[in-house]
Amino acid sequence: MKTPVAAQFRDVLETVRKKLSDVQAILIVGPDGVVDHVLADSSLKIDTIANEYAMLLRIAGRASQDAGAGNLVEQTIISEKSIMIARLVSPQHFVILITKAQDQIGRARFELKNAASEIQRRIS
Repeated sequence: MKTPVAAQFRDVLETVRKKLSDVQAILIVGPDGVVDHVLADSSLKIDTIANEYAMLLRIAGRASQDAGAGNLVEQTIISEKSIMIARLVSPQHFVILITKAQDQIGRARFELKNAASEIQRRIS
């Protein structure tokens, strides 16, 4: 569900998409679901990804805190077909990047970190 506020982040998402190859999707997720997204692969079910990943991030966040490692900042999932990287933007918002370019994981993490910082700056 896109909100009027989402338009202020579209350029950040588009910038990441342009800097990385094989991007399938970039989305910002909040407590009420998808805030905004840029979708390059129409076969992806954005709302399903957002809901499932939100649950996974809550579990990973609790595990990180329970283990004494502190708050979760970023999580990466590598599958046969793609990489999904989630980075927290605020306590209730995160940005997810899905890409096929497994050889560029470092670059993807770097660009996502920069995007998350820009979104944080705009939220504040």
